[in-house]
Amino acid sequence: MIKLSRQFFAVLALVLVFCVVTGACRRSSGPSDTGNIKIGVLVPVSGSEAYFGNDMYNSFALAVDHVNAAGGVLGRMLELLPPADDGCDALMAAQAATMITSQNPHFVVGGYCSGATIPALQEFFYKDLIMLVSAANSTRITELGLNQTFMINSPGTHQVDSLISLLRSLGVRRVALIHQGDDYTQNLSDICQAKLPGAGFQIVATEVMEKGAPDVSAIVTAIRNSRAEFVYWCGYFADGGNVVRQLRQGGYTGYICAGDGSSSVELITACGPAGEGVFVTSPPNVEFSEGGGEFLAAYKEKYNLDPGAYATLCYDTIWLLKTAVEQAGTTRTAAVRDVLQDISYQGLSGFISFTPERELANSNFIIIQIRNGVYNLYTP
Repeated sequence: MIKLSRQFFAVLALVLVFCVVTGACRRSSGPSDTGNIKIGVLVPVSGSEAYFGNDMYNSFALAVDHVNAAGGVLGRMLELLPPADDGCDALMAAQAATMITSQNPHFVVGGYCSGATIPALQEFFYKDLIMLVSAANSTRITELGLNQTFMINSPGTHQVDSLISLLRSLGVRRVALIHQGDDYTQNLSDICQAKLPGAGFQIVATEVMEKGAPDVSAIVTAIRNSRAEFVYWCGYFADGGNVVRQLRQGGYTGYICAGDGSSSVELITACGPAGEGVFVTSPPNVEFSEGGGEFLAAYKEKYNLDPGAYATLCYDTIWLLKTAVEQAGTTRTAAVRDVLQDISYQGLSGFISFTPERELANSNFIIIQIRNGVYNLYTP
């Protein structure tokens, strides 16, 4: 019998701690490097945000069609798995993540609501899966520190930088915020509170609206009494139209701007005439993207619909993944992860590269404004 020293057990204990903390010793019975490259998709296809989830899936599918038509990746075809519905709900997202991992995919894409994306990311990390997050952009995703999570959309900090530029162009100083208390909307409000005062702006009110609340008159009164010159709606479009209408009906005459969770033509419909002049800090909408005409035509031909605000990001997600796998020469997680960390890619949504924390390095936000019932690119 071999007698083991105390030093051996001490070293073994340190190794085990390292494994638990870093995940370096995780074992995976993941997919092989042969056959189709399977891609799991986490999006909301039910509930109030289903519009975005379905549009995201359509954009992924269109990109997969185009990649496969061009010969696939390393001689293999991409296979997009059916969408796993997170319903923009944390519990549903955890269940959806388990459904995705049970199908043994090579990679995962998607993520719309940050509050639903965050619980799923832990499961994907544990299963040794890379997730390219195409829309969700709460900085709380970054704070998880998961080295297999890459955010294709600009983080909320970039969005607030765009907001500051808009505020300066309008010459206003007094700002009111409205959020809905979830991971995305409160995070965006928190970033505003951290950055706006240092940029010379005063936050005169911060209000919380319960999702689906039909009456926001108390919030309208509080904002009007605050003498805010500018209201920033941090919530989703499903409630955004109601907020805009009631602000105008309640006598608020200042500027209104919505965050990227409301960057949808559905906001225009929901607002009606009250939406005229409303700004949106928006992801790179295909209508205003260089070279977006071909994508727009292909999307309309395939789905007989107009693409949504995150369509370019989702389309780029698949092509970025193709590029990373080809550069890595394999679908193995560690190799693809290392390529993604240092990648430089020019897509429809703009230039894609990542910070050491795996956030998008360069902002892709634009400012659009509702004029005459349609979105127009706003340039100060």
